[in-house]
Amino acid sequence: MAETKTKKRIIMRHRGRSFQVFIYLGKIIRIFLYQNDWKVLPMAAVVAGMASLVVRSGMFHSMEKTLLGSLALTCVAIWNGFFNSIQVICRERSIIKREHRAGMHISAYLAAHMIFQAVLCALQAGITIYVCIFIGIKFPQDGLITNYYVLDMWITLFLVTFASDLMSLLISCIVRTTTAAMTVMPFILIFQLVFSDGIFELPKSVDFLSEFTFSHYGIQCIAAQSGYNELPMQSAWETLNKMKNSEIDAQVTVDQTMNVLYTNKNEALQNIRNAEVENGVTVTDVMEKLMKSPEYKVFSDEKIPIKFKVSDVIDVFGWKKVKDAVDEKSMEAGQNSNYDKTRENVMECWITLVKMGLLMAILSVIALEFIDKDKR
Repeated sequence: MAETKTKKRIIMRHRGRSFQVFIYLGKIIRIFLYQNDWKVLPMAAVVAGMASLVVRSGMFHSMEKTLLGSLALTCVAIWNGFFNSIQVICRERSIIKREHRAGMHISAYLAAHMIFQAVLCALQAGITIYVCIFIGIKFPQDGLITNYYVLDMWITLFLVTFASDLMSLLISCIVRTTTAAMTVMPFILIFQLVFSDGIFELPKSVDFLSEFTFSHYGIQCIAAQSGYNELPMQSAWETLNKMKNSEIDAQVTVDQTMNVLYTNKNEALQNIRNAEVENGVTVTDVMEKLMKSPEYKVFSDEKIPIKFKVSDVIDVFGWKKVKDAVDEKSMEAGQNSNYDKTRENVMECWITLVKMGLLMAILSVIALEFIDKDKR
């Protein structure tokens, strides 16, 4: 009888990987429900709400606000992913070591975690989008890959969150304690933010580091989906508009003034030059006679003090024309080929995030396979 029980225990202890995945998946779900790990879901809503309040007014309306919104949503996804799994392995390291010696497959154990974390990340991505809509962000209707923009955005947020989650899982497999894990995490978050190449312009010597960050591909993907290159850049005009009451003091010579009036191709000045003084004589004719006269050379070098406001200059050309010209030129200057609204651009980002996630998963398995040699 005792021999039969021993055989049963051995059989149960060495079940196949697939069976162990379901066993550990059930264990993870129980821990999630009864040890307060479920709190990551309401926390995801809180973080998404704070980000949405900041970016809701300008997202999809201008280049600057859309890029800021892309960064904010990417940071929300990375934050969620990191906090999901940063402690899940290291907090039960002694249990893992004991069960591994008893027949647990590391790949099955981590596969269970990854399946659960994938579901959790999917829920968090959905919560983030729901909160954004609830706060007042109006997403476009049509998507690039699917027929719905919201679905495209959900896929992007899910991939960024899950890739970050898997990196956090790798850290949890390597470090010794939960304290060490929480110490390392802020440095990884800062690296993701600073080297995203989305807000901070990186020196050429280190700009290659952006290719190793999830934030870089998250920002690029969301900006491309949002049509960044098709939006106006408002900062240049807003800065100029704030300067409208600024006074400018300058000195110009008579000759400089006459040359500007005579040669400038501005439409308003051309209309003035073509205006008739009398009997078919235009302002241009008068200026030519004046500049050719002997007396002109006498006072051509005399300086004329001028004082005007920025608004006076804008008035000459017309506010609408100046705004349109500033918007057009600033939009051209702000173009970024990485943010082109194309299927290829978005798919490339998605595929890269999948590859990075797979790499994190493989490294996690390798790191935890050596747990029996760990003297900790």
